Amino acid sequence: MKTRFILLWVVFLSANLTWAQEKDNALKTKSVSIFKNGTAFFIKEGTVKPKDGSYIMTDNIPRALFGTFWIHSPNKELKHVTSYNDQVTTKTENVAISFIDLLEANKGKKMKIHIGKDEVYEGTTEEVIMKDSDGNEKRFINQSVIVFKTNSQWLSFSPVEIRRIEFLEKPNQLLEKETTTNKNILSVDFTTKRSEQPLEMMYLENGLNWVPTYLIELKSDTKAKLSLRAEVTNGAEDIEGADVNFVVGIPNFRYANRLSSLVDFLGMIYPTNNIYAGNNFSNSLTTQRLDYALEEATVTATGTPMGNGVTGDGDEDLYFYNVKNINLKNGGRGQYPVFSEDIEIAHIYECNLAQNSAAANYYQKDFLFTPDNQNPVFHSIKVNNNLEFPWTTGSAMVVSEKSGTTRPISQDMLNYTPIKGHSYVKLTESPDIKVKHAEKEIAREQKVRRVNTNNRYYYDLVTVEGKIKVKSYKDKKVDLNLKRMIYGDLQETDVKWLKAERVNRTGDINKITDVCWETSISGGEELEITYTYKVYVQVYY
Repeated sequence: MKTRFILLWVVFLSANLTWAQEKDNALKTKSVSIFKNGTAFFIKEGTVKPKDGSYIMTDNIPRALFGTFWIHSPNKELKHVTSYNDQVTTKTENVAISFIDLLEANKGKKMKIHIGKDEVYEGTTEEVIMKDSDGNEKRFINQSVIVFKTNSQWLSFSPVEIRRIEFLEKPNQLLEKETTTNKNILSVDFTTKRSEQPLEMMYLENGLNWVPTYLIELKSDTKAKLSLRAEVTNGAEDIEGADVNFVVGIPNFRYANRLSSLVDFLGMIYPTNNIYAGNNFSNSLTTQRLDYALEEATVTATGTPMGNGVTGDGDEDLYFYNVKNINLKNGGRGQYPVFSEDIEIAHIYECNLAQNSAAANYYQKDFLFTPDNQNPVFHSIKVNNNLEFPWTTGSAMVVSEKSGTTRPISQDMLNYTPIKGHSYVKLTESPDIKVKHAEKEIAREQKVRRVNTNNRYYYDLVTVEGKIKVKSYKDKKVDLNLKRMIYGDLQETDVKWLKAERVNRTGDINKITDVCWETSISGGEELEITYTYKVYVQVYY
């Protein structure tokens, strides 16, 4: 006895299953190295199934940047790689959710068609005409024609006339269709016609970026816990179960400022830094410079365990934090723990004094001290990197634990810190320490140098004496760092200073030096620092 199926229109409208064409997914991402400038280096591998010695990619062609796209055959049977645009025919299977799809999917099967007011015909669907004479799909469903055969006649009617279909045998619910579209094609051709070939691919791509975020938990006056997480923005492609390297350092991809010719089907030029880069925490910023040229040297570690299943190692002047088995969809965002370690800290009170000038009217014969509010003093912590890997530049949230409660203290930037080096993180402004500063001219040598033989401008060499007065209203001794950038040639100071001369790219006659007085001051004490320098001042005679 034949099984009858009565399929109502509402049943088809509720169906929501789509069968998609199989993608080019033979090559799996093995590892991704993500830089902070918005680029990422992918390594993929897998076994492909060529046809007649050629493996065709259409769906997952990478947006590889110029000079970084390499395809390798471990069997050494790679002939060449080509790309072009061509028509590709694809087959899809979709759930039949309309009467016209249902009749198309069940041509030749016995059924009863209910049309009109009370007409019922038993037979088979022979043809569903949905295209015009030029082979184009008709725009409206009422323009289509159903050709239906009964025992005694052939019928033609519009699908909009159908009220119900009653199948006399099990129907097909899936409709297979062929579509022809223009697609970009990447063809990997081999020297042999093996049915399977191992293949490896590597390339640099825009659209994947990571930003470091730190958490500093203050445990005592000398101890803290430093935790790093990598925040990833993926605008490139899906990452599935891959090892990811978060790279510390300044990358040099000089010519990777456009797509590789193999994949640049539109001939468009793409900038290296995309919308995700931002460069907010790039290691190329001046904040990566180690303050005051101290003697700490960067030491590269190899295979350093960091906890949480994270390892790291250095290669040349780059460092790679490695996190395993990451999954992140294209368009997704993720945050991944990198390390959490105990570190040593010291509390420092810092003041940055305004730089001097080489202007003729800048120097006076008497001291004129600046008001207190012009020299704010910040309570900072000095974080010492005694770990076996460097710290990249990133935002740092500082909290403390008191009475079982986590309290927010500040957010600042933790600069790049090499192994055995240190950095400073600001906490809060301190109103209990006041700093005044003044300087005066104590000697002058006139017309030491001439600016130009065609005018009356000369350089005078001025000797300047500076004074810094510090008053502490605290009830305990604190460490103090006073910093200043000085134009001129440093002479003497009654408190030792650290010096780091800058590269002078302006062509100015004066040297430019960053100085820092590292000292301490007891509660209720006053401190005075006196120093001298010489500076060339341009004067019109």
